[in-house]
Amino acid sequence: MVRRSVRARMPVKAKVAVAAALLLLPALWLLDHHDRMQLQHRLEPIASEIARRPVGVHCPGWWGRLLSPGDTNAGVVALDESGGPTDRTDLRAATCAELDALVEGRREPQLACAARSSSCGDDVQALAWAVGTLAHESFHLRGIIDEGLTECYAVQTLASTAQRLGATPAEAQNLAALHWETGVPQMPVQYQEAGCANGEAHDIRRDDPVWP
Repeated sequence: MVRRSVRARMPVKAKVAVAAALLLLPALWLLDHHDRMQLQHRLEPIASEIARRPVGVHCPGWWGRLLSPGDTNAGVVALDESGGPTDRTDLRAATCAELDALVEGRREPQLACAARSSSCGDDVQALAWAVGTLAHESFHLRGIIDEGLTECYAVQTLASTAQRLGATPAEAQNLAALHWETGVPQMPVQYQEAGCANGEAHDIRRDDPVWP
């Protein structure tokens, strides 16, 4: 008896699906890369203005997001060998996602809630936290290392930062007020600075009666 080898053949539909995936994945990567570069270019002038020098802002790509799904840090600035800040902040995936949504106008419901109440949900807190993180890490890039002082300055800059990202002046101020009232008190003690209040030692906007 002569045995004939039988070759397993991939169905035509499966071949088409594989080919489509091979074409789609690079396109999705390019789209993600372009969106991320656009966001970084939007964030870097804001960070540089606060830092008072040219600095970079980095958001993780798809690989970085895949490797750090449980990363709880909102952002970080590394220190060089002399103990000073490097020239870039690395923002985490959740922070960048919120900032991107704000820039693209996808956070109107959250901004509206902040205008009505300080008892908004976690989504509003996440937005305020992301904007505050950009300001916070930018002050680190200025050379301010102490976390309490950095956060004090950041919360006073949160409104102007949010406005640069697309919020109206009123929306931005409401978001800053919500963060001051509900976000800052929940932070660890090292992030809370004595003298951080309207007209006190660390008020960096003495001529502005509105706090923060």
